Amino acid sequence: MSKQKILAMVLLILAAIVFIINRERTSVDLLVTTVKSIQSFVFLGFTALGVVIGVLLK
Repeated sequence: MSKQKILAMVLLILAAIVFIINRERTSVDLLVTTVKSIQSFVFLGFTALGVVIGVLLK
């Protein structure tokens, strides 16, 4: 495995741990509305958005 794949796996594992630990409800203020959800879902959405942006910039 290359260093990039190992680093990606470590980051995915750390993200999964953060998602599992954070189960509190939170609200996120967007430009138009406020969304109330569990913190882990909010983190998952932001992580997915970051991955999509990273893939598009590559």
